[in-house]
Amino acid sequence: MPLTAAPLISARDVLAMPIRPTLHAQRWTLAGTGGAALGHFVHLAAGRGGLLHRAGEMTLHAQDLVWLPSGQAEALQVAPGSEGIVVGVSASLLTAAIGSHAEAHLLRHLTGHTARMTVHDAGAREEILRSLHAIEAEARMGLEGSWGYLSAHLTIVLVWMWRLGSKGAPEIGAAAGEAQRLQRFRRLVEAHFHEHWSVARYAKALAVTPDRLHDICVRSLGRPPLTLVHQRVTLEACRLLGGSELHIEAVAAQVGFASTSHFSRFFKRWTDVSPTAWRAQARRRARAEPLSLPTSYADWP
Repeated sequence: MPLTAAPLISARDVLAMPIRPTLHAQRWTLAGTGGAALGHFVHLAAGRGGLLHRAGEMTLHAQDLVWLPSGQAEALQVAPGSEGIVVGVSASLLTAAIGSHAEAHLLRHLTGHTARMTVHDAGAREEILRSLHAIEAEARMGLEGSWGYLSAHLTIVLVWMWRLGSKGAPEIGAAAGEAQRLQRFRRLVEAHFHEHWSVARYAKALAVTPDRLHDICVRSLGRPPLTLVHQRVTLEACRLLGGSELHIEAVAAQVGFASTSHFSRFFKRWTDVSPTAWRAQARRRARAEPLSLPTSYADWP
């Protein structure tokens, strides 16, 4: 069966393309000069298809919505009669859409992983499609004020994906059991690490005992929950020290320390250097060889 290719409609920081039903199969390359730097939403309103990405290939069915982080998407193929939309967005536009509001850390976590869901809720599907098509139309017209318009609609899509995902709809990483609990624990850590919650409080919020939470974290990640929380605090402190001009006192306050001396002792325990020394190293090595952060969540599910 012949495949057809169509150019993506381009505008600043966004590539968008409606998938219109045809009598033959269609295929598009999503990777390349533009696609390599973009994250992609793919929604199939009708029909079926296949989405090739760096980790493999996934089959798409009607009402499926997929998010692939920057550079992950490679190609999309759909069967005759299929209908939908593809929207690619740059990291800078994604950052603008995520913003700095209360839910920003949740959206940031969502967009850091491949997410897939079937949108059964008609109201949610209507709003998501309205915003995706608004992004496509704006990309095609390229009007003044596009940045704010695009980021606003992108925020709507992300919030809906997070809402649906919080109900257990998406397939993100491992799908069940301990991986799900770790996902919930991470979300709680992102929301409350600066408040220095105790392990018992995290466990209560997860409806498990502290011992159970400890066992899950150690068995899955090789680290107890308190270590994971402290590493998250340290990571945030490193980012603030290396990427801002905030005084040490302000950095300490942002990560939940009332005392600068207490913060300095905590920071040195985890990095072997003082906050001042870390900042000096980060500035010396900026751009030429970025200073690697001492901890990350790359191995979380």
